[in-house]
Amino acid sequence: MTAASYALRVVTDDAPVVVAVTGELDVTNVSEFAVSMEDVPAARPVVLDLSELGYLDSAGLATLDRLTGTNIAVVVIPRSSPLFRAAELMDLPRHDSLEEAISAAK
Repeated sequence: MTAASYALRVVTDDAPVVVAVTGELDVTNVSEFAVSMEDVPAARPVVLDLSELGYLDSAGLATLDRLTGTNIAVVVIPRSSPLFRAAELMDLPRHDSLEEAISAAK
């Protein structure tokens, strides 16, 4: 199995910190992703912007559920995202816009 790849872009210009994720999250890299999120040096919760994430499997959804449940992150998955329907079916706490998530994280 080939490992999926992702990239994090951390924006610390203002509070809360925004972490934008691109690429793919799946069983091959989700543990590393979770550690990376926990290691972001910022007040909690951070805003996790998944607007540009291309793929997310069930392991990724479970990790997002844990990150939101422990107040590590507030998640953005817009309705236009291919991930939106899966997140909706899993009842993952999420926001449709970056602005909405930033407001909720303050």
